[in-house]
Amino acid sequence: MEHQKILENVIETLSNYYKKQKSFIRIFLNEPVMSKAIEVFDNEMLEMVDHAFDLMGIPNEESPDKYDRKNWTRGVCTNLIKIAAKNDKYVEPAVELINNWENLTDFTSKVESHTWFHYDQLLDEHLTGYKKWHEEQRQMEKTKTKSK
Repeated sequence: MEHQKILENVIETLSNYYKKQKSFIRIFLNEPVMSKAIEVFDNEMLEMVDHAFDLMGIPNEESPDKYDRKNWTRGVCTNLIKIAAKNDKYVEPAVELINNWENLTDFTSKVESHTWFHYDQLLDEHLTGYKKWHEEQRQMEKTKTKSK
């Protein structure tokens, strides 16, 4: 199955889960056993996302940063999927960014500030012309390299 289709299906499944989860939480808000059940299902859904990443070949190496235990690439991709699952307008840019996971740091560089960035901003940038900006940045780098 094509990676794009896998990602779209994962996002749609997670979106449906979030919709059902809202009503479930509303009904069982004060039930500790049910709250634990939600937590278990949340973990199961994230495992589904990890399996999709495995199929796509996204490595699952531990972060070299001792303060950040999670793999940066998988963490960013997971957050992009979560946001896209909650807002349909972000499905296409999330799928595009995740499909190009090898260059994810290039894409995040425009919205990154120190070591963090806002995922919504990354997706908005990708929707509204980040591709053009990214190409301009690569051209500038090539020009710098040639002039040296």
